[in-house]
Amino acid sequence: MTYNLFLVDSLDPDVMAEAVAAILQVPMKEVDVADADGDQEDRYWDALVSCEYSHVEGNVSLSLEIYAQDSVQKQPSEAEFSAALAHRLGTPVLYPPQEGAMSAHWMVTPDGLATRARLTESEDEEPLFTVTAVEAPIRELPDVPVMHLPEVVHEQKIATPLADAFAESVKSLMEEGDGTNGSAITADVAEVARIAKSYLGAWEKLSRRAENDFDPSGWFPLEFYRETLGYRDDIEGYARQLPGNVQELYRRYVDEVDKLHKELTVEDEERIVADEEGEPVARLTQKAWWWHRRPSPMPWSEG
Repeated sequence: MTYNLFLVDSLDPDVMAEAVAAILQVPMKEVDVADADGDQEDRYWDALVSCEYSHVEGNVSLSLEIYAQDSVQKQPSEAEFSAALAHRLGTPVLYPPQEGAMSAHWMVTPDGLATRARLTESEDEEPLFTVTAVEAPIRELPDVPVMHLPEVVHEQKIATPLADAFAESVKSLMEEGDGTNGSAITADVAEVARIAKSYLGAWEKLSRRAENDFDPSGWFPLEFYRETLGYRDDIEGYARQLPGNVQELYRRYVDEVDKLHKELTVEDEERIVADEEGEPVARLTQKAWWWHRRPSPMPWSEG
């Protein structure tokens, strides 16, 4: 198991070794802590746990790479390990997200608070690692702005059972050779169906978020909301490209998501969603019905 972490405060290597040993339940002598840029001759390469650290510039101090051999019986998740390490060391610990490299890191504080933090790396020869925003106040980083991080919402994994069911149905039709008028579904049709499924999935994700009160963030940017409505516009074009019963199947699933969206939204009488750039009223009224509905309460509102 490998743990790639950042510490806000710099600490003595022996203090880190003691904490790592306690968390992984190995003897302290089996933890090799070394400066990655220092002399490597005295390393204990056969240690059960190795912990390489590097001093970094910015408002974080240390980068850690901790590796526990397979024989180490206790190997907590990165989140569990980071929380325990922050508690023992008395400094916030950052660890990478599972969602994707572009998403914000997780940060856990000594008192157990877990929040998201935007960690940037400069392109300098000796890069600066800087926490530029957090979603909750961090005592050790009082000057860092507290705000919602759109990238966190963007990377969230949302189940799309209806879109997935459409894809499975198309797969079944391909295996049966049942496309338009009983003919086989061609590769071109299959590709259009694949793209159509991705747009349906984006549309369904929005409704699933509303269904769950936009948890876990409890917030959703208006920009992303409008972007998804644009995907719903695109669905119509892809539907027209699908032949025969594939189009009928697609529209059936689209109708189900449309129904769900209507149930979870209210009439947007103020035209908050549709009026992006002060458009004329006549043009606003020409937009499809999904541009005239919104969640209540609005998830992009600060209340």
